[in-house]
Amino acid sequence: MSSRKIIHRGFVLVFLLGGAGCMTGAMKVPMTAAANMPAAEGTVTATRTSNENIALEVQVRHLAHPEKVEQGASTYVVWARPMGQAVPQILGALKVDRNLDGMLSTVTPYKEFQVFITAEPTEAAVTPTGQQLLLASVRPTAY
Repeated sequence: MSSRKIIHRGFVLVFLLGGAGCMTGAMKVPMTAAANMPAAEGTVTATRTSNENIALEVQVRHLAHPEKVEQGASTYVVWARPMGQAVPQILGALKVDRNLDGMLSTVTPYKEFQVFITAEPTEAAVTPTGQQLLLASVRPTAY
């Protein structure tokens, strides 16, 4: 075996082991789509941070234009509802591309909560006005 192949395999092994180390403690949770968004799909990746918060990455695909889902809506907003609490907290607006795929990366102090997405008239929504379009439950055993 040539030294070039050995070096290449060494780099691949280091990359794979390094990547596995970075993923430790992360869990992908699938999102359930509402009946009026049958093509939509999404995942929430939850990772415990060094200061015991939860880093979230919400990724969705195959969205509809917000105004087609809720009258007057112009954006999609991601919310967290901590278990045992009735009032959800805004996590932020999805960044949606021209293919109607979206993403949001954020951090939350909550350990057990639901993540859901609504179509809203503004990114600065205080409470959700639309229905839950995509939903996932994040629990301590998930990350």
